[in-house]
Amino acid sequence: MRINHRKFAWGLLVFCGPIAAEEMDIRKDPVIFPAGPFEFAPIFEAAESYNDNIFQQNRFKKDSLLTQFHAGGQLALERQLNRYALTYTLQSSQYHNSPEDDYVDHFVGGTSHIEFTSRNRLDVNMGYLDSHYQRGIFLGRDLISPTGPSGPTGQNGIDALSATGRSGPDQYHLHSVDANYRYGRAEAKGNLELKFNAQDYTFQNNREFTAQQDRTQFAVTPGFYFRIAPKTTLQTQVENQLIKHRQAEVSGFDSLKQRFLLGGTWAYSTKTQIGARIGYLRQEFDNSKSKEYDDVTWDLSANWAPLSYSRLNLSIARDVNPTLASDNLRASDRYRLDWTHDWTPRVKTQLFGSRENAENLGIKRQDDYTSFGVDLNYGIRRWLGIGINYTYKSLKSEDARLDFNQNVVMLYITGNPRISDDARTPWTSWY
Repeated sequence: MRINHRKFAWGLLVFCGPIAAEEMDIRKDPVIFPAGPFEFAPIFEAAESYNDNIFQQNRFKKDSLLTQFHAGGQLALERQLNRYALTYTLQSSQYHNSPEDDYVDHFVGGTSHIEFTSRNRLDVNMGYLDSHYQRGIFLGRDLISPTGPSGPTGQNGIDALSATGRSGPDQYHLHSVDANYRYGRAEAKGNLELKFNAQDYTFQNNREFTAQQDRTQFAVTPGFYFRIAPKTTLQTQVENQLIKHRQAEVSGFDSLKQRFLLGGTWAYSTKTQIGARIGYLRQEFDNSKSKEYDDVTWDLSANWAPLSYSRLNLSIARDVNPTLASDNLRASDRYRLDWTHDWTPRVKTQLFGSRENAENLGIKRQDDYTSFGVDLNYGIRRWLGIGINYTYKSLKSEDARLDFNQNVVMLYITGNPRISDDARTPWTSWY
C-alpha cells in the first residue's frame, strides 16, 4: 500500500495539533513547490568555519576563517514508479587569510529511476563538475605526495606544491556517468545486477604538474544476489576498474584492478545487521616492468540500533589503489565507527572516527591517517536546520615532511535539509 504523505501529515495535524505535527515532520520529506507536472526543491546552505591548517602541511602551516555556501535546486518529475531529476548546485569558498584559494565550484547532474517491468529496474546518473583541489592537499587524490605524481624525490622537490608553490588551486572538469541495472523482482530469491561507472578528468591549469593526471576511469561490476533465508542473502561480485591516462609519457602506468568477492548480509534482528564481502584482488599495469600484485581483500560492516533513536555503524576494509602516473600501490586497512543519536525529533548528534593504515608499496613508505569529530544539529523547522561541527585530522608518515594536524570548527545553517541529503551532488550536506 502506498501512503500519501501529505494526507497523512494533514490528518496528524488535525488529530495532534500543530506542535506535534511539526515535531513528527521535522526530519521527513523535503519541502517542494509544484511547477506544473514538476516539483522544485531549493537547496541552500551557509557555513562559517575556522581551519588552523588549510594546506594540511605542518611545515607550511596557515590558518584562516572560511565562508562557504551551497545554492541551487532540483527539478523532479514522477511518472508512476519512474522518477527523473535535474540538479544544479554551486559551492562558494572564501578564505579570509588566503584569497588565492577562493573558488566557486559548479555541478549539473541528472538522475533517473526507471522500472520497465517488475523484474527490470535501471538507475542512471550523469553529471558535469567544474571544481578544484585545495593547494597542498594530496590525500583523496590518488597522489604520492603534494608534489603530484613525481613524489617527494621528483625534480621539483616536495616544497614545490607546498603552501606557496602554486599561484592557485588545481582546477579540473569532471564528466561522469553511473548506471545500475537490476534484474529480478525485489521480493525474488535471486537478483542479477550490473553496475557501470565512467569518469573523465581534465585539468585546466598548473599543467606542468597536472597534465599527467588527465585520465578516464571505468568501473564495471557484475553481481548476483540470492536470498537463502528470510534474513540472509548471499552475493558474489567481480569489480573491474580500468584507469587510462591521456598523456603518452605515462600511458605505461595505465592499470587494471579486479576484486573477486563473495559475501552476504545477515539481519540478526531489527536492531542488528551484518554485512561482509571477502575475496581476492589482482592489480596489473600496462608497463611490463611493473610487477603484478595480488592480495586478499575485504569489506565488513555492522549496524546496531539498541534503541530506535540511537545507531552504531562500524566498517572495516582492506583494498589496494594505484597512485596516478606511477606504479606505486597504496595498500590500506581502513576502519570507521560512528554513533548517531536522536535526542529529540529536532536534536541529533553524531560522533565519528576513522583510521587508515596505508603502505605505499612502490616507494616503501608507511602513512597513518586519523580523523574524528562530533556534530550537533537542531531542526528549527522542516525547512531550516542549524548545527555546529568539530573535525580533527592528522597524518603521520615515515616521510616526516608530509605530517600534519588539522582542527576545523564549523557553524552552519541549512535550508530544506532533506533535499540536501537526497540530491546527488559532489559535496555532502553539512546538516
